[in-house]
Amino acid sequence: MIAIGTTRKPTQRIRSFIKELSRVIPGSIRFTRGKQSFGEFCDTAQNLGSTRIMLVGAYHGNPGRLGFLEFNGEIWEFQPPTIIIKTTRLLRESKVKPTSGIKNLYVIPDSSPDQNKAKLLAQAIDVPYSTREELPTQKGKAALLRVGIAQYKSIDFLSLDEQQPLGPSIVTKQFLTKPMGDHKRW
Repeated sequence: MIAIGTTRKPTQRIRSFIKELSRVIPGSIRFTRGKQSFGEFCDTAQNLGSTRIMLVGAYHGNPGRLGFLEFNGEIWEFQPPTIIIKTTRLLRESKVKPTSGIKNLYVIPDSSPDQNKAKLLAQAIDVPYSTREELPTQKGKAALLRVGIAQYKSIDFLSLDEQQPLGPSIVTKQFLTKPMGDHKRW
């Protein structure tokens, strides 16, 4: 299970962003850090049954970066990738009603140069990596997380036919294949 958390004082836009993420990432929970220290924040995630954390950092009141932590049995460690966000587009801005109850999420690359980045992201959020050709034929409560860094610099949550947005659209500034920093940066 992955916990989606924020920095200390999230704006309404960041709260909406993590709400949309939690709707489209199966088995995820969301919470804000508030006045908790970084250690208390990680302990809260662990007490909620989470072994992974997706941190949403702020930049001028907007989602500014995504970082990932994994609990290795003893300590929480930052894991790749780190995604520096340029802009986001929420579902309400696209005038799309949010869907809930997504049962499966598949991370797919938009093109072959995006394969390694898509695999890193799939591992970070603990969902299956796939290609378009290998996608299950099931319909219903499944979604795609399309990684299109090479051409479009975007990460999009879409329906299986890639026609309907199901979650936020993220335009990236940088997609770092190494974890960024320590708890002091968050």
